[in-house]
Amino acid sequence: MVGDFYRETFPQKYPWVQTTETNISYYQVSREEFEALRRDVEEMKALLIRAKLYDEENGEPNCEMEEKVEMLKRIAEMVGIDLYEVFNEESG
Repeated sequence: MVGDFYRETFPQKYPWVQTTETNISYYQVSREEFEALRRDVEEMKALLIRAKLYDEENGEPNCEMEEKVEMLKRIAEMVGIDLYEVFNEESG
């Protein structure tokens, strides 16, 4: 649910981040726009980590979709944030 929320929110909130399942286009943006996206990605990462821990503690299955994960990783990479803690090789 967390990943779905941000996958839908980022393109709406930041139209300069044009996304598809396989493509992300980059545009020149202001420092303020960049920092706002970075803060949202940091928030997303924290929530994803908490959701992953909840799932592990409660025996919930891994429900990640590869296309969604790749898009979120690319957006995080745009602002210099690594999502390895959330989407490491063990979790898919």
